[in-house]
Amino acid sequence: MDVGLQHMSLTRNTTLARLTTTAAQVTPGMSLQQVMDIADSNSAESAASWVESMFAFHRGALVDDAWLRAARAGDTATANALAWAARVFAEPRMAQVVEETLANDAGSFDPAGFSTDVVEQAFVRLGVGDQARKAASSLLNQAVAVPLFVPERYGSTIVGAIRFLPTAQFVPAVVEFLTERIRVQVSKVVAKRGDSVELALLWRANRWFGLTKDEFRAATLPRATAPMLTRTELPSDLRLLHEEARRRKQVVLQGAPGTGKTFVAKRYVEWASAGRGDDSNLSTIAGALPSNERTPQDVARAAIRQGLTAVWDIAQFHPSYGYEDFVRTLAPVPTANGVTFQAEHRVLSFLAAVAVELRAAGSSCDVILIVDEVNRADIARVFGELLYALEYRDAPVRTPYTVDGSASMTLPSNLILLGTMNTADRSIALIDYALRRRFTFITLEPDASIIDGAPWHGAADSAAARHLFEAVSGLFTTADNNAALAVGHSYFLPSGDATNETESLKLIARRFAYEVAPLLTEYAAEGLVDGAKLASVLSTIGVDGDTGNQDSVERALLDWLVARESGNGETEPPGDA
Repeated sequence: MDVGLQHMSLTRNTTLARLTTTAAQVTPGMSLQQVMDIADSNSAESAASWVESMFAFHRGALVDDAWLRAARAGDTATANALAWAARVFAEPRMAQVVEETLANDAGSFDPAGFSTDVVEQAFVRLGVGDQARKAASSLLNQAVAVPLFVPERYGSTIVGAIRFLPTAQFVPAVVEFLTERIRVQVSKVVAKRGDSVELALLWRANRWFGLTKDEFRAATLPRATAPMLTRTELPSDLRLLHEEARRRKQVVLQGAPGTGKTFVAKRYVEWASAGRGDDSNLSTIAGALPSNERTPQDVARAAIRQGLTAVWDIAQFHPSYGYEDFVRTLAPVPTANGVTFQAEHRVLSFLAAVAVELRAAGSSCDVILIVDEVNRADIARVFGELLYALEYRDAPVRTPYTVDGSASMTLPSNLILLGTMNTADRSIALIDYALRRRFTFITLEPDASIIDGAPWHGAADSAAARHLFEAVSGLFTTADNNAALAVGHSYFLPSGDATNETESLKLIARRFAYEVAPLLTEYAAEGLVDGAKLASVLSTIGVDGDTGNQDSVERALLDWLVARESGNGETEPPGDA
């Protein structure tokens, strides 16, 4: 929205530093000439073309505002940001370029716009003529001076943005500044009407600082630091895991399918985060921050501010997973000239950096990375040189990629790696021996007591689940050398949305038919379970014939379970037939 200052020069202007120096030296109530004299003494060029636009006057006297107060108080960072705001507010052509070229439709800064060539063309379209190049250079250099971004240069020419810098901290002062300026230079009625934050958004001030509207609104709220949460007493079944996580820093939970490895890992995270597992997730913390405030330092500060006791994330390994997925990588970044590649953190490097920042700040907040299915990837390819860092915590290790100015990274002692490993997965080797000697391995066994303690609807569904579990468990023995393949208790826990015992029995039968029976059949086909023994076990629960017909298996098993409940079915688990 124009404020009648369109004659302000786009090129004959002073630097932000000199603007802030002038703002610190002037006094409210000074005349235009007095302010101009001070501005001339701080500028190599005449101040006549910009003083009346950059400063607010009422009846010939300088009016105080948030910019002048910040400058007088020596708050140079805020004063520079408000000098930028005053510049954009005062010149409609500059505002249009900032709002439509430097920012995208959402309000975030657009990397493709931060190039002298691109900004020059934007000014050309606005009819600036042969001054467009100088106007573009002046605009981008002032944005660097705020600072809004770290520039990529070719010689002295800005050709791109390496990264954008935090700006949300300036928003409260920007809102105050705009309210005051609008009152003096536009209309007292407009300034008093409605919410001051929404008024600033009407002027699209969020785009001046690369923020979405929601980020801009959120930045006006107080960022008070909450006291650190208190964890509950450590559950006894998590004690070994906790002690080894503290001692060794890296633990693998191993066991057969269905023994609750990932469940236990997440339970530990829930305890470590004092019941705020969702709030403590890395994605949640980063997602609540402005897009230009998602560095490890920003995440660490947010965790401290929120009083979190843990920051965590999860990665799932698979055969094609590599170093560039887990540690660091070169990622494509759009620029005005196409695409460039920039070294970036991946989850391990990022969380390690967060842990370093937390420790440097004196925080006792833990950082936990769950690595699900740790044995499914090529460990040497995924960890690379960090196998050394696992053994020598806090020792810097040089990586192939330079991120945030450093090619080195460390795995600090407040970073816990918590892996899970399925011992029944025969498609790959269990685990690299080099990694094995760097981890503590805790084995989780199938546990009938967990079935007994589950929230069943009655005695019948509880007994049915326990009976099926024990029947299947008889297929896996040390003598048969297949105990590591045992089907875990989680396959026999309540699932779905059953509202009564009858529906619960139906779901038990369905889950057995569609999850357990196919697994057992596959084991038998591979010779891992004796086929005759499997057939005998299935026959004792009413299942005969082709287990590939899952619908038939479900119906037969349900009939048997119902008959058993009525006292007409087999009630004892089968022997070793």
